[in-house]
Amino acid sequence: MVTLSQLRAWRPDELAAAGTAVAASNRTFGDAMNATGSHFTDALSSWQGAAAEAAGSRSATEQDAARRIATAVTAQADALTNAAASIGPARLTALSIADEAIASGFAVADDGRVGAPPFVSGNPVADLLIQAQLGEQATVLEARLMPALATVGELDARAGAALDTATAQLGDPGAARAGNLGTDGLPEPIPGATAADNKKYWDSLTEDQRRRIIDEHPDWVGNRDGIPSSVRHEANVSRFDDERSRLEAERDRLQTNLDDNFFGGTFTNDDAALWYTEQKLRDLDEIEGIVADNPDGRLMLLDLQSGERGMAAFAVGDPDTADHISVTTPGLNTNIDGSFNGMVDEAKNLRSEAEEQLEAVGRDETVASIAWLGYEPPQADTGASNAFMDGVRGYGDVVQTDRANAGAAKLAGFYDGLDVASTHPDPHITALGHSYGSLTTGLALQDPGPGQPIDDAVFYGSPGINAGDESDLGLAEGHGYVMEADGDVLIPEAGKIHVFGPDPSTSDFEQLSVNAGTSPDGVMRDGVGSHSEYPTLGNNGELRMSGYNMASIVAGLPEQVVR
Repeated sequence: MVTLSQLRAWRPDELAAAGTAVAASNRTFGDAMNATGSHFTDALSSWQGAAAEAAGSRSATEQDAARRIATAVTAQADALTNAAASIGPARLTALSIADEAIASGFAVADDGRVGAPPFVSGNPVADLLIQAQLGEQATVLEARLMPALATVGELDARAGAALDTATAQLGDPGAARAGNLGTDGLPEPIPGATAADNKKYWDSLTEDQRRRIIDEHPDWVGNRDGIPSSVRHEANVSRFDDERSRLEAERDRLQTNLDDNFFGGTFTNDDAALWYTEQKLRDLDEIEGIVADNPDGRLMLLDLQSGERGMAAFAVGDPDTADHISVTTPGLNTNIDGSFNGMVDEAKNLRSEAEEQLEAVGRDETVASIAWLGYEPPQADTGASNAFMDGVRGYGDVVQTDRANAGAAKLAGFYDGLDVASTHPDPHITALGHSYGSLTTGLALQDPGPGQPIDDAVFYGSPGINAGDESDLGLAEGHGYVMEADGDVLIPEAGKIHVFGPDPSTSDFEQLSVNAGTSPDGVMRDGVGSHSEYPTLGNNGELRMSGYNMASIVAGLPEQVVR
């Protein structure tokens, strides 16, 4: 736990200065990277032959590595500035409570405990009464100070985790040179490779090698962007039993530790770790059920190891052969156990509506819709601690960018993977972002890679996307859309005060209707009345106007939307 002496020594303003300096240096690096690429492109315009091809390939590899560095360093800078912005005010709040107690004569321990000063007047009865009152005041002060210190500790831990996540994105610069042969003679994929490189890796394997990798090393390919979705699905499903055994063993170990400890989890994190481990077992149950209920779907991501929460992505339809692909990224309070099955149902409804619209205009085209929960959105009610601290942490995370930044880098890679794994030369891909997930989506579209593959983007119930128009996101004019309902008053309020850039509802993006009415296909549709209703069915069993509009964009039929 953070102590008062530590807080007094902390200088959050230095974190902000460091974040600014890192960001400035990163911009210089980015400018140099772009200039180098430009010079090399100019040179290749008049340089032909095998040497030029080899040099071009090496340059592309170095540019990719540089972009990954720039992305990671951007996340590092954001982690530092976000830490300063969140820890600074929380630190001052805790110190002001402590100073208030000290000024009133109370004894304040370094860990936040508050003791009443002794009171002696010579009147035993008065002394007893006043001492009791002072004791009550000490209890009240301590009840304010201890949660304030805990809040700073939570924010400090979150800032540290964000910085660790950003730094981990740098990986091992030397590892991205070439694949290695494992101890069993199978070529291993390159750590941190791009989706395009992953595709080249898979294409270079023999059928026997592919079969052995799926059977013996499913973790090599199950979550690897650029690998065919059918391969990812088979690899991830094959890991169910091993993941369950691993999580059950961890659960039993933590429970034994708690049972053997007189203080339980008071002085360790074992109680919280046990809760999250049990939650991941529930997550696995949910994912197994989704796979069983959707035999034609594709489990494109299964991660029950890297974060506090489980992460997954599930495709309804075949994204490798589909003409149109949508990827939905959710926000606040979304998790596998409580939300993912609903996301998959919404993906099925969206896909069905989009294909019906295509059929109605005589286009024989297919759609795949993906529910992507490949990051950890803010959670306001975890159950791992008390409700007050959950709320502080969850809603505090909503006004920070660290979770969105961490998710954006992974989401950008997922988009690239869909593009390179497709059997179509240029599949139509639509990004859908809800709530805090719209910020994650917006940041993913600004990823400093070699041009993102998204054709259209729809943001709904958004607190902001760090962009004012399509050009900020690498989209063509008129291909960025926003939906916001009058009854949606929680998360979008952050947009009104420009926490994450311009307010999406008043920006230059295309504004789509969420009101009840009749859509161009003659169907009566309900409107949106709350934050969670945008992708859901209305009372008549049809998608709401918001869902109809999303399906129109996913189908590549923007002329049919209702504005």
